[in-house]
Formats: sequence, C-alpha cells, structure tokens
Amino acid sequence: MKLPKVVVLLVAMLVVASGRELRAQEWIKFELIETSALPIVRCKVNGMGGQRLVLDVGFEDLLLDTMLVDGAGMKLVSRGEVQEIDFYGRKETVPVSYVQTLELGKLKFELVRTLLIEGEDGTGSGGLRSYGRIGRDILESLRLTVHYPRQLLFIEPSPENDVPEGGVTFTTEGRFIYVPVRLEKEGGYEDATFVLDPGTSGTAIDRRWAADTKLANKKASQTDIAVVEIGGFRREHVPMLLADMHQLPYDGNPAGVIGSDVLRTISVTYDFARDLVWLTELGDDES
Repeated sequence: MKLPKVVVLLVAMLVVASGRELRAQEWIKFELIETSALPIVRCKVNGMGGQRLVLDVGFEDLLLDTMLVDGAGMKLVSRGEVQEIDFYGRKETVPVSYVQTLELGKLKFELVRTLLIEGEDGTGSGGLRSYGRIGRDILESLRLTVHYPRQLLFIEPSPENDVPEGGVTFTTEGRFIYVPVRLEKEGGYEDATFVLDPGTSGTAIDRRWAADTKLANKKASQTDIAVVEIGGFRREHVPMLLADMHQLPYDGNPAGVIGSDVLRTISVTYDFARDLVWLTELGDDES
C-alpha cells in the first residue's frame, strides 16, 4: 500500500529552504539515447554520486535496479512492504524500500519510497547504462522544464501566480500522462486524447480511428496530419504511423501517442502541482 504523498515526497526540506535558493541553480545537463526523449541524469543516492537515472514522467515512483543497490552495498530503509507491478507486460511482486536521500543538482529529496526492480534498464541501447527511474510523484510540488535541443533541464518550485498561457491539463491513466489534442484536416478538425510518452520513438495514431475520421487511408502505413495543436503548441504536417493502439501498453483507449520524434525538437514544461504541461516550439535562436 502506498504511503500518503506528504510522507513520500519530502522535497528539498533542508537544501532548498526557499524558491530563491533553488532558482539560483544552473540548468542540469542530461543525456539521451537515439530512440528516446527520456532524460538521463546523474544523481546521488544515499550520498553515492554519479548514478545514471532516467527521469521518466511515465512512472510514479522511484525505481532502482537491485544491481546498483547490491553492488554498492547501499543501505535502504525497509519495512517489509511489497507491491505488485505490471510495467513490462508481465505482473510481478517487488520489494519496497526507502532511500534516505536522493540528490539531483541542488535538489535534495528525503525518505523517498522506492521500488526495487531486478535488471531495470531502459537505456541499454545506445551505449548508456542506467540504474533506475525517477517518477513524477517525486516532483509533485515542482515545475520541470526539459529543453531537448540543448539537452538541459531545470527544476523549480511551482510558482504561485506564474501560469503562462498555452498549457493544457494532463490526466493520468495507469502510469502514463494523457493530453487533449486537436488534429486539423481538410474541411474541419478532430479532437482526441493522446498519450505523451517520451519513452517511445515514434508518434502514432490509431489505425481504425484515423480511418473512421478520414484522417488516414486504412490501407496506409502512415499519414500526414495537416496541423496538430496541443494547447498553444501548433505544428504543421506531422507524420504519424498508423498503429493498433489497443496492442500498446496504454490504458483508456487513447487515439494516439506523441513520441520522441516530436518531443526531441521542442521544449516541454510540466507543472506537477497544477497538472499542466506546455509544449513550446523553438525558434532558430533558441534551439
């Protein structure tokens, strides 16, 4: 059973005593593998530095590879808890422990609930080895901006009154984030819900739904959407693969998925305190 978030998410209590102190930190450099838009960051876990962890808003918890924990002789707090998961198409029961400290840049999280996953490695291809994932619940009171072209990210307290225009409210189904999307076509438009998944390589649309709404020929393998809008984000001529979405690991019957091929070209800001996300096109002087 999950503890209340107020217990799980003791965010920067000692290191970040004020928003001013956190804002003073520099942008954090991250790495990427070729087929993904998941930032890979260097963290300190229980004071042990240099650990590569994937920052993945498609997960809720902190996940750590048992190889890291056992190999480093890392001491975690255990209360004998377990949790059933189905992250990779098969159900399994994993131990739950608590990391005493997790440090990312100048942020310090304390007593973070952690799932111990045997062989958790989302970045084995591309020559980068990771040892776990940082999920969105850890960032519950914060705002995260990922500037993909520069491979820099910034984390700050969610500003009390600073809510830029153009954002959309995201929802969660299962472990993924979902956003409202407007697709323009000849003679009109279609509104739908898409998964925002930095972990998948391509942007896709459901084959049957696209054919029924005249967005694609049902015999084609991909289609070109005239205009895609997500809040204030607008892009013309977006290629999308035609996929059978019910065969993919998404709940809630989404009409499609926005993948890394789009995300890696823009800046994405998540405000977890307000369940808002902004996608921002970058000009030549910004990219």
